[in-house]
Amino acid sequence: MSFLTATEAAKILKVTTYTLYELVKRGELPAHHLGRQLRIDPTALERYLYGDSRFDKTSEIVIPSCTTNPITRFIGSHDPVVELLFEFLKHAQMPVESSISFKGSMDGLISLYRREADISGIHLKDNLSQDYNIPYVQHIFPEESVCLVNLIQREQGFIVARDNPRDLHTWSDITKKGVRFINRQKGSGTRLRLDAYLQGEKISPNRILGYGQEETTHSGVACLVANGQADVGVGVKASAERLGLGFIPLFKERYDLVCLGQTVNTPVWQQLICILRSPGFIQAIHQLSGYDTSLTGKILLDS
Repeated sequence: MSFLTATEAAKILKVTTYTLYELVKRGELPAHHLGRQLRIDPTALERYLYGDSRFDKTSEIVIPSCTTNPITRFIGSHDPVVELLFEFLKHAQMPVESSISFKGSMDGLISLYRREADISGIHLKDNLSQDYNIPYVQHIFPEESVCLVNLIQREQGFIVARDNPRDLHTWSDITKKGVRFINRQKGSGTRLRLDAYLQGEKISPNRILGYGQEETTHSGVACLVANGQADVGVGVKASAERLGLGFIPLFKERYDLVCLGQTVNTPVWQQLICILRSPGFIQAIHQLSGYDTSLTGKILLDS
């Protein structure tokens, strides 16, 4: 069998080589390592491209095979800044390895409750109080010590092809005839936001072509739009711009990190807080589009 190089596979998917490496890193596209080079099975690439066999992308986990460094487990919602944060931790004065799984905000909190995670990342809007995250944390952990710190505030909106050829601007536009939508998975904050809008406007999900098609990351949504498998999905601006796509802003939200009290006094958490407040990390975030760091590193709940 003749395997494809990373460059050849990226050309077929119509994405950058960087994006292809991200797909492999997240487990979305199987690959073989030959030294420092990647080789892609053409059959696996075809399956990914045409959706004949969806790989399990809820287990987006990176675990070091052998290390003496501390290991922290993250389960929660996806954002490129989360990946950036753990990259900073990996190269900190006291390096921290990580097990990262992007499963959505609700699954992240449940995993934290079950002690399957040390840290979770969430962006859940409470429609009653109009506040983010704190009402959910207090409901799930009513008798436990919990700490919540802001990672970023961010824009979410429609990720569309360049120049927005479908002329999509508002939530209701995704019900236009022939518009192919890519949804986020159940339990994700983005999915809950969409479903709340549909319920409020009494719009049946059956009116949305592709409502049942799910993706677990903003990067995955952008990739599907980039290679023409979908016309629109909801995600962050940074993921759209990374692939040269269009972005139509819909709302701003707060993304926070959560841990239990037993984690607060650990060296890993203390170092994480230091990184969040460091000029270098803030500057790195500012290289991405669609983020507000005015609350980054601020403790919002310490019960």
